[in-house]
Parts: sequence; structure tokens; C-alpha cells
Amino acid sequence: MSYRIIETCIGCTACTNRCPTNAISGERTKLHVIDPVLCIDCGACGAVCPEDASAILDEVGDVCHHFSRKERPLAHVINDNCIGSGCELCIKICPFEALYLDTSGEQVGDFFGVATVIESKCTGCRLCEDSCGWSAIYIDPPREALKKKVYEPIHLALS
Repeated sequence: MSYRIIETCIGCTACTNRCPTNAISGERTKLHVIDPVLCIDCGACGAVCPEDASAILDEVGDVCHHFSRKERPLAHVINDNCIGSGCELCIKICPFEALYLDTSGEQVGDFFGVATVIESKCTGCRLCEDSCGWSAIYIDPPREALKKKVYEPIHLALS
């Protein structure tokens, strides 16, 4: 089941701007909709949905956790694992052009450069992470942390 938007949606359009597959549509100040065929369950939309709206449910029906700008999911590259010019799959798959090949380092054999993240463009959608066969790129926080229940205050969890 794909992510979905519920009636508490305020139509702010934050989710439409973060969606890597353009699966979300809707007019400003109106209830938005997620196309389940286009949705890849990445959670980028839920991470930006305003806390006062809490309008996005994940693939199992739980309300997504809102992240502040500093805490939002973001790609990180493990330079020692990245083969750079020998691959570039993560760079090619990113719909936001949030990765580029930094060739300022020295060449090792036939390979040179390393994938580098442009943080201001990254949505943390996990397309790059899923495409990398060398475990050279990962998204932090991990997918499990997108669950609102992980962040539920202790006093609420105990009651």
C-alpha cells in the first residue's frame, strides 16, 4: 500500500515539492492526493508535512513523523566505497540533481571522483541509496526513523 494523505491536509504543497516521482497532486489550500502507482514509499513527503497537519500516512497506515529542516533525511556518501566515474548510478537516478561527481581528488586505476551530495537539493528519497550496489551511499536518519511512533514522547507511550 502506498502513502496516502488524509483530511487534515492543509494544502501547503510542501509534499508536492519533495516528491521525487511527482506522485502528489493538489491545489494550494485544498486536500492533496497521492497516486499509488507513482508512489515509491520513500517517505520524503511525510518528513515535510507540517506537524500541525500530520496529514500523511505511511504504507502501513501510521502517521508520518515531521522533521525540522536540520533533521530531515539526507544522503551521505562513504567515499571509500564510492567508485565514482565507474558507476554514477546515484547521480543519474536523482530527480533533484542533488548529487554530482567531484573529481578534485586523485585517480585510482580507471576510476576517479566520488559522488557528492548537494544538501540543499536532497530530499532523502532513497533512490540513490537503492541504486548503489557498493553500499557507498545511505540516507540518515534510516527509514525506520520516519515512523512517528519512534519519536512518540515517553510520557504518552507509558499512558
